[in-house]
Amino acid sequence: MFTRACYFLGRLFEKMFDLWRWLYAHISPNKIFILCLFVGVAVWIYVQGKYNKEAEKNGTYK
Repeated sequence: MFTRACYFLGRLFEKMFDLWRWLYAHISPNKIFILCLFVGVAVWIYVQGKYNKEAEKNGTYK
């Protein structure tokens, strides 16, 4: 049972590294970093807007 889990993890890591190699060959790391930043800022703005609407509705601080 333990050996099967080790082989599963090994295959999972191998596929993950293959994906990273493909990404690096087709998309530069800078583009990936910029995309992650853009998604992070978009999520932050969405959550902040939701919080502000709730604060206005309850009459509390923003």
